[in-house]
Amino acid sequence: MSRNRKRGLLKRLQWGVECSSFLALERLGAFFAMPSLWRAGAGLSVVGRLFSSRWNIVRSNLRTAVGPTTSEEEISVLTREVFRHTAANLLTALKSAQLPSPLVREVLAPENIEVFERAFGKGKGVILVSAHMGNFELLTQGLGAFRPEIRIAGIYRPLNNIYLDTIIRERRAHRGMKLFAKLTSYHGPIKWVRNQGVLGIVADQRAGRSGSITPFFGRLMSMSPLPAFIHKHTGAPIIGISMKTTSPGRWKVAFHELEISEEENVTTAHIASLLETIVTQSIVDVFWMQDLWRMNIKRPLKIPGRKGPIRLEGDRNKPLYPFSILVRVPDSGREFAQTIPALTALAHSRPDCDLHLLARERIRDAADSSGVAHTFHSIEGNKLPPGLVLAIAFTDHERTARELAHLYAGPTYTLSAAMQSRENWHSIPIEESLSPEARWLGLARSLGMHDPPLQWTYV
Repeated sequence: MSRNRKRGLLKRLQWGVECSSFLALERLGAFFAMPSLWRAGAGLSVVGRLFSSRWNIVRSNLRTAVGPTTSEEEISVLTREVFRHTAANLLTALKSAQLPSPLVREVLAPENIEVFERAFGKGKGVILVSAHMGNFELLTQGLGAFRPEIRIAGIYRPLNNIYLDTIIRERRAHRGMKLFAKLTSYHGPIKWVRNQGVLGIVADQRAGRSGSITPFFGRLMSMSPLPAFIHKHTGAPIIGISMKTTSPGRWKVAFHELEISEEENVTTAHIASLLETIVTQSIVDVFWMQDLWRMNIKRPLKIPGRKGPIRLEGDRNKPLYPFSILVRVPDSGREFAQTIPALTALAHSRPDCDLHLLARERIRDAADSSGVAHTFHSIEGNKLPPGLVLAIAFTDHERTARELAHLYAGPTYTLSAAMQSRENWHSIPIEESLSPEARWLGLARSLGMHDPPLQWTYV
């Protein structure tokens, strides 16, 4: 038997086990009432402590969403609540997909329904924007249970497990809901909306190179341009929808208007602002397990995105979440001067850049007179601030790089001559025949430094 065929059989076996487990849990959940399932899920959330990487991701996401004034103790409390609500929402979702409409109406309480009615009454269709929030299977069923005459569709990411994917699609479509596969042609969704249909889009996720760069809770990321794109081609109003747990097994679903004047064009920045409104209705009901602001290890300085950065005019003076870079610069004044072009380019490469220089105290004056915006840290101080995202060694000296390794344990990038055998250290190949100035610029560019620098577009 060929290796590829054997691997295919093992994959199908795995999918079959996953599918059987899902169906068994779904059948078991049918014997319990929603409140009981919710409490059971909340109780099982203690298992989440075994997944330390997810725990750290949730803490990091929450720290961005709730702001720097929130204490670490409060972040810990919120993190525990996120795991409780996530486990409870996932377990109740097993029962939700097949609930009859009367029971859906029993566990969901609509709020601000007039926002939806006004939008739908314009006769242009409606674009519903949501976050990964609450009992999501129930949310997909909710509008159809209250208004079965409305044509509803959603953008759907097919599951890798083809057996489970078929089941989930059938569950979500049993009230006539139409599903459009993500990353396929958007002619179908546009036509659906133009024919006065309602289209749901989950927009709180990274969009990569196809997205638009915009602040989300003050932190730059690439977000999906799809809601704004479909609005541009249909004129359909955009409204937000949130879901909040009000008691075990009971939720409130609220509709939110997009804050925009008639003269404005809808952009991804407007969608990000709407999502912030949605998410803050219930921080603990949001699925924070995905690393929204994940850094690309190979090109850590780059924010992927086709357009942007875009920002609302009213947010012009709001501070951004800093992207803090530590650079170990040479301790020689002459060698430090050779790094200034690269440091200058780094400082200007993206609007959230927060540059920190590390060297011996004798370089402080040269750094202060370099014209590069930065915060200086001396090796003799033997202490670095929290929140540094990555470090770059602008030096060929192994001893100088070793001092950086003793102080900083995060992702670090350097030339091969200064490479340390430490976890998280990455050697970057740069042509040795280049001048020192060109080498440091080449190192920064190879790490994804935006050149030319990113410039704001205000809307």
